[in-house]
Amino acid sequence: MFATMKLLVVALVVAAADAGPLLMNDGVPLAIFADADLLVMNDGVPLAGLADAGPLVMNDGVPLAGFEKFLLTDAAKTGAVCLDGSPGGGYIRRGDPKKWIIFHQGGGWCGSDANCAQRANCSQSPPSPKGCIMGKTCCALGSSTVWGPTYTDKYEGSEIFADPRFANYTQVYAMYCDGGSWTGDAQKAVVVNGKKIWYKGRRLLDALLDHMLEQEGLKSADELMFGGCSAGGLTCYLHCDYVASRMPVAVKTKCICDAMFSANVPHYDGQVGFPAGMKWGYSAWNSSGSANAACAASFAAPADRWKCFFGQETAKHVKTPLFVLNSKYDSWQGPAIIGCSTALKACPAAAQTYWVKYGKAMAAAATALPPQHGAFIANCRAHCQTGTASAWSGTTVDGVAMGAAFKAWYDDKPGNHKHVEACPGNDGSCGADKCSGKR
Repeated sequence: MFATMKLLVVALVVAAADAGPLLMNDGVPLAIFADADLLVMNDGVPLAGLADAGPLVMNDGVPLAGFEKFLLTDAAKTGAVCLDGSPGGGYIRRGDPKKWIIFHQGGGWCGSDANCAQRANCSQSPPSPKGCIMGKTCCALGSSTVWGPTYTDKYEGSEIFADPRFANYTQVYAMYCDGGSWTGDAQKAVVVNGKKIWYKGRRLLDALLDHMLEQEGLKSADELMFGGCSAGGLTCYLHCDYVASRMPVAVKTKCICDAMFSANVPHYDGQVGFPAGMKWGYSAWNSSGSANAACAASFAAPADRWKCFFGQETAKHVKTPLFVLNSKYDSWQGPAIIGCSTALKACPAAAQTYWVKYGKAMAAAATALPPQHGAFIANCRAHCQTGTASAWSGTTVDGVAMGAAFKAWYDDKPGNHKHVEACPGNDGSCGADKCSGKR
């Protein structure tokens, strides 16, 4: 599936035109999931508003050396399957057996049974021109049947993989095919237009960990970096403590959650937007068992525990050391959380005011995290920065580059590990810190 793709860029608000409106259980279209959960192929023309950051290159078709595909075929026999019933899996590059990275692919969430079924449909002919992340068709995020032989998605995690500090680690890129951030455990299949789909993300996670621990030698490791980007970033927040609990005592676990340090708020104009989709998914996917245990316990009413599916809500409860990486003006959160799909300075005045306030609240939430956690919150309008060289090496806060800040935290070096852009930075500029201590 990778060879035919020369370039992909993030699409902020491109709807699946051939799919029609995506309906919730009450029949009301959920616009933000119709608009934002697909990542669309592009010919290399930068999206409007991202000129200051450069085009976000996802896949140039060139494999990263040494990665090979694995499929969890045995686990599929006991119910650990993608949306379409195919086995889960990913790509592994074997390096130092004592040092590991498991990084989760992103790709949004499906916002209805019909949308989830679309992700699982690999019979489209010809393939939809609106392809999902790394795929020829949307089923790349719901089926392993179209995954290529090796890893070529350089948009997510590739800067960590290539960084000299981590280049010799055993590296696992976990492919995303459940539509719900590896959380679902619905007991029965859902039938859409005569075809079955399965919500088995949590079983996929356990199968992945079982395979790495028992078959690949993770149980004998000294350290594990667990992380992900976008929907994989939410996977990181939700499962960081759980993954750490699955490791032998000798395995030191730390997490890096790239994007999705989001808050449970409506759009600037009062529309519900993204939270409605998370609430639906929590129930439909049967994801209650995947909420961070401490976060879930903080809500007396079980009906409110879906709110743990927001990074800002869960991170404060995570005990395992965790690094928050996010933009105050995240290019995905703009349409999904704020309700404005352009760069901040091009939004309506009311949206600009709301977004700046939201950014300040994000900065405060990151600063207030428990001391074992680190953070890098910049004004640069971006999303999934672990795969962008200009961000990893060039975006600075407090005079410290993003990658350097993460490595200092990861290596337990003394000093401040919460680098949070101080000034509003309404222009969303990238590169060197423009705040210089301004408030």
